[in-house]
Amino acid sequence: MELFIRIVDGQPFEHPILGDNFIQAYPDVDVDNLPPEFARFERVEQNVTPTTFEVAESTYTWVDGVVKDVWSVRPMTDEEETQKRQDLFNGANASIEYMKGIAQQNADNAPSDTAKQAWIDYLAQLNAWILVDPVNPNIPRVPLIRPDGTVISTSASGSQPNVIG
Repeated sequence: MELFIRIVDGQPFEHPILGDNFIQAYPDVDVDNLPPEFARFERVEQNVTPTTFEVAESTYTWVDGVVKDVWSVRPMTDEEETQKRQDLFNGANASIEYMKGIAQQNADNAPSDTAKQAWIDYLAQLNAWILVDPVNPNIPRVPLIRPDGTVISTSASGSQPNVIG
């Protein structure tokens, strides 16, 4: 994809435009011999990974005679972090409410008494769950139940799954 960007006082200005649009907007400009008011632009995909309370940002920067996206990471502002925490809080609570509905539906339609009890127990865990840390909400794990109603326990660490039936 061919892109161009306007240059003002030697620096990239505003945002890049597609080559076809550039040619329509500036038909007299030779794209193979750009005047100083324009430069080729190379889009660079995000190549940094922000943590939970960081933001990835790109700036348009000259690199080897071409303007490119240059990515960096910055801490969130207080307002951004407050919003992120609220979003995480809302997401965790919405997940719990959704899983309560799934658990009840599966308990109602369980193929065996053992499976039904596993879903009832899981629903009790969901009802007792309290959000302490929205970053690590520690939502209870869904019970593993085979189609025949056999419950698979994975709670014993370091052991093979224990089939309860």
